[in-house]
Amino acid sequence: MTIVQPNNTTAFLNRVLIVLVVALVIGAGWVVVLYNRLVNLNHNLTDTNGQIRAVQTANAELKDRAFQLFTSQNLDQVAAARGLVKDREPRYVAQETPWSLASR
Repeated sequence: MTIVQPNNTTAFLNRVLIVLVVALVIGAGWVVVLYNRLVNLNHNLTDTNGQIRAVQTANAELKDRAFQLFTSQNLDQVAAARGLVKDREPRYVAQETPWSLASR
């Protein structure tokens, strides 16, 4: 013999459905928040890459200017203006102490 109690099963199913719907709404809201963060991060990365390229360009221009300053003609002119003479046989200072780490 089967006893049907419709109120007990529907109340339990209603509670389960309410919990699942609430979880679905919270999950959908969280996905929207994560998507907005991802889009903001992509925009920030694009801006940062642009700034890096601008700094790299400025760095290349500064290096170019520095190399132009130190060409052999400019160095010869600076040396002549200051009365410097190019030494054909330079003597270097030598230090005859063994390495501190190798001597142990």
